[in-house]
Amino acid sequence: MTTPAPATRLSLKLLPEGGPEPAGARVSAKGGLAVGARFGDDGAHVELRLASRPVAELRWLVDGALKKLRGAFGLDSAALEVDAGVDGAVADAIALDLLQAHGGRVSHGRGEAIDRLAASETLFKRWVDEDAATRTSTAIARDVSAWVAANRGDHPVAVEILDHDACKEEGLRLLCAVGGASLVSPPTLVTATYRPEGSTRAPLMLLGKGITFDSGGINVKPYESYVSMMKNDMAGAALAWALFQHLVASRFPWPLVCVIPTCENPIGEGAMRPGALVKSYRGLTVRIDHTDAEGRLVLADGLAWAGDRHQPERVISFATLTTAALIAYGPYATPVHFAPPALEAALTRASARTGEDLHFFPERIWHLEANRDEEADVKNTARLPGHASRGAGSRNAGHFLLHFTDRPLTHLDIFASTWNWAGDAPAAGTGATGAPLRTLVHGLEGFAADNR
Repeated sequence: MTTPAPATRLSLKLLPEGGPEPAGARVSAKGGLAVGARFGDDGAHVELRLASRPVAELRWLVDGALKKLRGAFGLDSAALEVDAGVDGAVADAIALDLLQAHGGRVSHGRGEAIDRLAASETLFKRWVDEDAATRTSTAIARDVSAWVAANRGDHPVAVEILDHDACKEEGLRLLCAVGGASLVSPPTLVTATYRPEGSTRAPLMLLGKGITFDSGGINVKPYESYVSMMKNDMAGAALAWALFQHLVASRFPWPLVCVIPTCENPIGEGAMRPGALVKSYRGLTVRIDHTDAEGRLVLADGLAWAGDRHQPERVISFATLTTAALIAYGPYATPVHFAPPALEAALTRASARTGEDLHFFPERIWHLEANRDEEADVKNTARLPGHASRGAGSRNAGHFLLHFTDRPLTHLDIFASTWNWAGDAPAAGTGATGAPLRTLVHGLEGFAADNR
């Protein structure tokens, strides 16, 4: 760990609920926290007595109290001390938040696993926050290829890249329809694989939407639809890749396949047009009812192609798929669609541990049927009938994907949770939050341990 400059150091001691009164001048805090601080030439010494609250709320409350001190005193590094009686999950979550808030300049004593998880979260956030002019589909392919080349001596990993021409040859017509007009970020399918020695089981597939910038296409996004933030529309790809890297480095016991269908959704003469009928890789025809519902299209082709190629045991997909996820569930929660009981249980335990909220929803036939179309097999803007036509956007979009695979699928709509929409997500700046990577790491490790 880097030794921080003393004058800007935060020394934080966590005290358990019911513990001693924090020493120092009382600092205003919400939610039952008690915070005391004293200041000297060696920085700020803060004692923080926790309240009986879920980890999600404690992270939000603690970060809110510490932000005041960072802003007032310019604290750019930290040291964490944890009193006996403090729950380990709370301590780990706050240590990770400190690492993110202070750029890694933290001594915390919580073990190397915390540092590795912080590094993976930083990778995820860096990709999402990078300018869309540089975090292109070709940059994603380049970085994945470089990582595989650098790590294949230590891990059984490989990579396959399909460029625009290869995507056409493979019949990935939905992916090519979405991004075919982009010269800067053309349609590309990136696949990385990991097969641990001796494993004979089918792989777990991690599928991430990689729209490097979403203009909305010919149905151009208005300002109110967050167009200025649409560099974050490849967060699903960033999450899938950061998760894949982390699990590989941790020597995950199952084979893995990371699949990233990536391109820009551009405006141009060759852009996808509303009303077009496009035959997917799977053979279903899709009517393009609205060009700003493009994410499900690239996922559909990636899901079908990689499903045929790799025959996964299970698929987990990640996408900033719908603004409906933010509208319905708020800025801190991730809707999870179609998780089987064992996976739901593992992710629920992990969510409680990390403080990243998940909400689970089952498959339902009326959402599946809402995607059907009179002119084509399906359309890319599902609607429930009657006065419910504006409802359940995240549910409908998730069910669209079920038309393109026979493999068990679990889908996470991360539009709300992966970006700091409210401005007060723990340890996040103005962009990516890093959620829900922590939960997925712990959840999948637990799921694998329970299903050897």
